[in-house]
Amino acid sequence: MKKLIRNVARRFGFAPIQKRSYSGAAVSRLTNDWLAPASTADDEIRGNLPRLRARCRELERNNDYVRRFLSGLESNVLGHAGVGLQMKVTENGNRPDVIANDLIEKAWREWGKKKNCTVTGQSTWFDVQRLMLRSVARDGDCVLRMVRDSRGLRLQMIEGDRLDLNFNVQRKTGINEVVMGVEMDKFGAPVAYHILDKHPSAVSAVQAKRERIPADQIVHPFITDRIAQTRGVPWLVSAMTRLQMLGGYEEAELTAARVSASKMGFLVKDRAEGYVGETDNDGSTFMEVEAGAIEELPMGTRFESWNPDHPTGNYSNFVKSCLRGIAAGLGVSYNMIANDLEGVNYSSIRAGLLDEREFYMAIQRWYIDSLITPVFEAWLETSILNGTLNLPMEKFDKFNAPQFMPRRWAWVDPSKDIDAQVKAIDARLKSKRAVIAD
Repeated sequence: MKKLIRNVARRFGFAPIQKRSYSGAAVSRLTNDWLAPASTADDEIRGNLPRLRARCRELERNNDYVRRFLSGLESNVLGHAGVGLQMKVTENGNRPDVIANDLIEKAWREWGKKKNCTVTGQSTWFDVQRLMLRSVARDGDCVLRMVRDSRGLRLQMIEGDRLDLNFNVQRKTGINEVVMGVEMDKFGAPVAYHILDKHPSAVSAVQAKRERIPADQIVHPFITDRIAQTRGVPWLVSAMTRLQMLGGYEEAELTAARVSASKMGFLVKDRAEGYVGETDNDGSTFMEVEAGAIEELPMGTRFESWNPDHPTGNYSNFVKSCLRGIAAGLGVSYNMIANDLEGVNYSSIRAGLLDEREFYMAIQRWYIDSLITPVFEAWLETSILNGTLNLPMEKFDKFNAPQFMPRRWAWVDPSKDIDAQVKAIDARLKSKRAVIAD
């Protein structure tokens, strides 16, 4: 019977109703407000980046949890000394070239001092690492310009606002495409960066000039979320709305708690000729009460108290629930973002730390590849060419053998972990070198 109905419907031009393959693509009364336009990564970023960046900076200034996240990111990715360097230059027979290693490491430490590292002479190499990491997390991206001259390599830190977001040129014959200030060849590789000489929000920004800087002078670190993405977005994007709403809720609860802590009430007249006391500017009657004082009300007047109940009994659980969602969006643990270790035990904190530290190690790997390595290679080349390092330039590839050492962490209970490592070595499940490297 069903087959007959389908044949008749098909003959009269009625197509059978097909069920969608994915329920997530269905359009219904429950999903009508689910707006998901299909667009490129750059189109999404171009229209939203300035506002996202401004809101994240406001959260950094005024939101305790954001400040905790950014400071925790710095301390866990960089530690107190930044990313360390250990040279691995070898000679014939794969033996360490001790002289070259010591020479390069000593020169790198000397260059990292405040007077040598940056064009302003006001920041050390550690300051550069810290500010660049914080800027990328908060703003989405930033720019580091490498200036080579007779003094060697010096760095200029540039906020992402000055990489001209509004400068866009479509690709034409003989003309490179420019997307949000980044000039690219036909394969999408950066060729040059168009930098404003002033911040676009500065008072004198009307006269700002744009400078085209070749890509080999620029380091432009950001996290890539989609293929063919030209600019980065702040790391707070998925959590920022909840962070703002939670901040407003906590402020409202704090205000209500202050009101609740103040004994208040109303003077009610039982008779029209009742008590007439002090009045304010608009004629309303009021009575000031001091701590420990008991006043006798005139006949015909009674006092009705008002006791608002704040904060509510669910306040703590609600805040914890919000912070867990925020922590998930930021990629860190609730305990870190809330600075809350209540009720944790060794097993739970260790399991949480393992996952969180993998996140930090991934950030360290990206940071070394995106920022530290390009800067080191430019410094090594410049130092050899200007004679700071007395090494032959034709052997640059040999001397370009750094091993960067980001910070690592002690365990919650060192004795248990050391015990486990010793047993792993004894059972030949792990080498001593691997244990030391960890």
